[in-house]
Amino acid sequence: MQAESIQPVSLILNELPIETTNTNLQAFLAEHGWEQGRFVVVINDNIIAKSAHSTFQLSAGDRIDVLSPISGG
Repeated sequence: MQAESIQPVSLILNELPIETTNTNLQAFLAEHGWEQGRFVVVINDNIIAKSAHSTFQLSAGDRIDVLSPISGG
């Protein structure tokens, strides 16, 4: 039996086109260094709750914005 190959998915991450084989949001974020810290994930103009990261599945063409809070005065 031949192993099934995983096809990359095209996404937009912070306005840049990328491809990934990680369609699970939590795995995708880890792949890009967002495992800890304070940040908000917005996909296709919808905020994704941190509690949903482990079950959220990315789809081809998704627009993902990862935003970090900025403080100052």
